Amino acid sequence: MNKQEYLSGWVVWKRLLRQAIKNKGSLLFFALLGMVITASTDPALSAIMKPMLDGAFVNKEQSTIDWIPLALLAIFLMRATGIYLTICFMAQVGRNLVVQLRAQMFEKLLTLPSAYYDQASSGDLISRISYNVERVTTTASKSLTILIRDSLTIIGLLAWMFYLSWILTVSFLLIGPLVALLVSKLNKRFRRLSHKTQESIGEIIQDSHEVIQGNRIVKIFSGRDFETSSFSQINEKNRKINLRLATTEGANSAIIMMLVGFALSGIVFLATVESIISVITVGTFVSFMFAMLMILAPARNLANVNARLQQAIAAGQNVYQLIDAKPEVDQGHISTFDAHALISFDSVSLQYESGEAPILDNVSFDVTPHETVALVGRSGCGKTSLVNLLPRFYEITSGKITIGDINLQDISLAVLRKKISYVGQDIVLFNDTVKNNIAYALPGLSDDKINQAAEAANALEFINELPQKFDTIIGENGVLLSGGQKQRLAIARAFLKDAPILILDEATSALDTESERYIHESFVALKKNRTTLVVAHHYSTVENADKIVLLDKGKILEIGSHSELLALNGTYSNFYNLQTKQSVNQ
Repeated sequence: MNKQEYLSGWVVWKRLLRQAIKNKGSLLFFALLGMVITASTDPALSAIMKPMLDGAFVNKEQSTIDWIPLALLAIFLMRATGIYLTICFMAQVGRNLVVQLRAQMFEKLLTLPSAYYDQASSGDLISRISYNVERVTTTASKSLTILIRDSLTIIGLLAWMFYLSWILTVSFLLIGPLVALLVSKLNKRFRRLSHKTQESIGEIIQDSHEVIQGNRIVKIFSGRDFETSSFSQINEKNRKINLRLATTEGANSAIIMMLVGFALSGIVFLATVESIISVITVGTFVSFMFAMLMILAPARNLANVNARLQQAIAAGQNVYQLIDAKPEVDQGHISTFDAHALISFDSVSLQYESGEAPILDNVSFDVTPHETVALVGRSGCGKTSLVNLLPRFYEITSGKITIGDINLQDISLAVLRKKISYVGQDIVLFNDTVKNNIAYALPGLSDDKINQAAEAANALEFINELPQKFDTIIGENGVLLSGGQKQRLAIARAFLKDAPILILDEATSALDTESERYIHESFVALKKNRTTLVVAHHYSTVENADKIVLLDKGKILEIGSHSELLALNGTYSNFYNLQTKQSVNQ
């Protein structure tokens, strides 16, 4: 995942605007209408100053005196209406965008390949879907409001000022190029600091998440001081970046206000020149100054909005980078196949993008229907990587895998994975009931079937001892259960799926001796009419496998049944005898 591949700011804005229009564009229309109404009231207030002073106060014209209060009331009623429309409808536009973008991001999380997660930080991903998407929509909607409303306000006020005195207006506009130059210089800095701010938020979430998940390790290994120090550094980094962002924004606003101040002073000086003061009335002069002063607020808002725009762009770049990430490759067109068929690994090689040496190197063997094949070998020899290729968690670098005469890559991912049950060495459970964890993604199953799966996994006894039995909430990742209990729930979940292909990656590693014996007895029955691949570190657990494949450094060293490999008196025999002696000594 290359964090530097960002969309341009203009592309981000176009995509946001396109989504806002596509998703109930009428809401955006009414918000824009409110901005136009609000923007028109400032020039109207400035314009009413001229007849109010010249007609009402200087010339005492009764007709002018009579209509000016009503005109003022009408202007403020318009302003109130405009503000209401803008706030209400922009809020709806923003929230709709949040919902839409979050849905797109969550959908992408479900389709990203495993290799993406291997390289990504969970804190960064959580930050994008929680913090960044809020930042982009909230900041963008507020910035868009300021940009449109205040730009229209300034245009209206400038038009009125031109009408009153084009000489004074042109003089005032001389600061424009200086302001534009300043803004262009600061844009990149704002955006760079905004990216750093968002990255530091991701680091804070990641660090907090690790402490929450690993709280027992932190306690037992006295990691409190280390974690406190680490978090303090990240927290301080976030503080400094935000202060630099605020300082840059403050300097930007201060310099622009100074430029406006010089411009105002120059205008007042020019207005006192005899050739100009002789042709303008008191109402004209006051109306012009009033309009010029009214420009200060929207000008200040526009000066400040640049920082917010860059924050919205930076957040949008992170959001769309995730949305645009390439999903799993699924070009499979086959929607049905016989999973009770020969599985063939033909010269299969695998090399991760981040790795140098191949994880698997020219691996070839067959798994006949309903056969149990065990993969053994040292840690890191490629056992888990090999079984991960069957459900296509990773794509092979070369060679091919077939089921029957069908290439694995020609089968739809959803169809393929529907035929496979999986129990990994890292158990994943959800903060839900025991029942829902066993019947995950299989709604509507009867309680009898769930009970049968739990019983087959030797889990029924401990489930019945829980406070609410099958309705007990087990906590995040089953934190309220023991390691063996979690493992048995995961096995029950795989049993309930009743898929024709079963992958067991150290599926009994967390079980005590008695439970492991019961599980293996259950396996004997459950393996009938099922093709099973077993990853094991303990050779004694695979003695009854139909075929054992010994891997070393991604290559097959030996292959055969337990008795055949012992008869070879080779590497498998040596490892088996060594483990047997260690077991006896213990």
